[in-house]
Amino acid sequence: MKRKSLVTIFITAMLIGIGTSCSYAQGCDPLTSAQLKEKLIQLGNEVKDINTTPGKEKYEVKYTTSTLNVPVGYEVSGSKNFVWLTVFLGAAKADTSLTNATLLKQNFSIQPCQFYITAKGNLMLGLAIENRGLTNAILKRHTDKLVADVISTASIWQQ
Repeated sequence: MKRKSLVTIFITAMLIGIGTSCSYAQGCDPLTSAQLKEKLIQLGNEVKDINTTPGKEKYEVKYTTSTLNVPVGYEVSGSKNFVWLTVFLGAAKADTSLTNATLLKQNFSIQPCQFYITAKGNLMLGLAIENRGLTNAILKRHTDKLVADVISTASIWQQ
């Protein structure tokens, strides 16, 4: 009988504990563009509006390091499923340039960041992060990685 009572108490305590911890779970709703901008401001950044068209808002934050100034663009994807962090690295290299192959090989080392070329011919480094449960700490961690990857590959894309 004592054993049954202890098991009952243990199970009750577990259920109460689970209920309590669930009440503190973070929301997993996707961020809106306005919420993304607010998070960037909360992180102490000076945020510049790049595009203010409703549904296509894009922001820029400039990060200064000892070697480079890295302007990072932030935007919520059209599907609202991702937040894109992007850095413009200049005009794309010629199609026959060996630098392109080197950049593609670098994608393996810097993933999930990736080099890509836009339809307008711009060389970019980008990172798509899932737009749910996105906290300031997570946003900062991804930003720090992107900026570090821009710096560590500068000798290649600056050629």
